[in-house]
Amino acid sequence: MLFKVFLVAFMAVGVLGEFKLNDDARQKIKDTIKNTCTENGAADKIDQVEESIKNFVDCFKGLFNFETLKNEIEAAKPNGALDEVFKKYCAKSPQLKTCIHTLTEGVTPCLPANIRDNLGAGKNVSDQLIDFVCYKDGDRIALFIAEGGPECFQEKSGSLRECATKAREGITGVESVKALSVDEQCAKFDALSSCIVKALEECSTPTPGNMAESLLRYIRKGTPCKSN
Repeated sequence: MLFKVFLVAFMAVGVLGEFKLNDDARQKIKDTIKNTCTENGAADKIDQVEESIKNFVDCFKGLFNFETLKNEIEAAKPNGALDEVFKKYCAKSPQLKTCIHTLTEGVTPCLPANIRDNLGAGKNVSDQLIDFVCYKDGDRIALFIAEGGPECFQEKSGSLRECATKAREGITGVESVKALSVDEQCAKFDALSSCIVKALEECSTPTPGNMAESLLRYIRKGTPCKSN
């Protein structure tokens, strides 16, 4: 249910070249949006959806400047003031939730009926993830960075890519994802989670692995997998 929602969020970034995609890659993303809308009987909504995606990126960029955030984090590390940095940014979480909700509503016309029927749950999951990260004004993310979390992820990037590759085995596109039963989707999620945690546990400190495990468990509780 959430695959398409997150896909559109990433496409939003791609459409504006936020990750410096080349013209060919950017065009493929636009084509995906066009095809998705057309397949779901909403060809007349393509412009509306692209505008919603652009507005989402503008909204997000209005709240966060990654270069500024990076500089603030580096300046705060020596003084042990990371908690103050994330307290400031977590105070923006209500606006971020609104950005995401507006995006979700904007892309709704191009989503399949079964996904549209479950968008309420999708909003709850995104809200819960933000609340997890900003628990106690961002204490978790501050600890993650202070304990070398980003460095751990970079060190284990190869292993994490292998985890993702294994999770995609048998998946050739959106239709193959839809064909998976809930049990099969949950099994893939659990296998991916275990692989990620195992890789991060090999870092010099346990915090990144422990935090990833907590986050993945939190995500799982917001899915149909919780009853399995």
